[in-house]
Amino acid sequence: MIVCDCKEVTYEMILEAVRTHGANLEAVMEATEAGSVCECCLEEDCDKVDLPLPLAITQAAQTLG
Repeated sequence: MIVCDCKEVTYEMILEAVRTHGANLEAVMEATEAGSVCECCLEEDCDKVDLPLPLAITQAAQTLG
């Protein structure tokens, strides 16, 4: 599942970043480089990704709960 198309960041990569850094958007962005190019994946209505970054972080945090 693609979370950031520009940097080819997957949900599994976000899950690992949340496991390490918590649900902090900036820390996850720094760890994965997601959202660092066009920033579309930061918007909930981005049509380039399967799951936008903020929602992926929330879902990963809930999964790791």
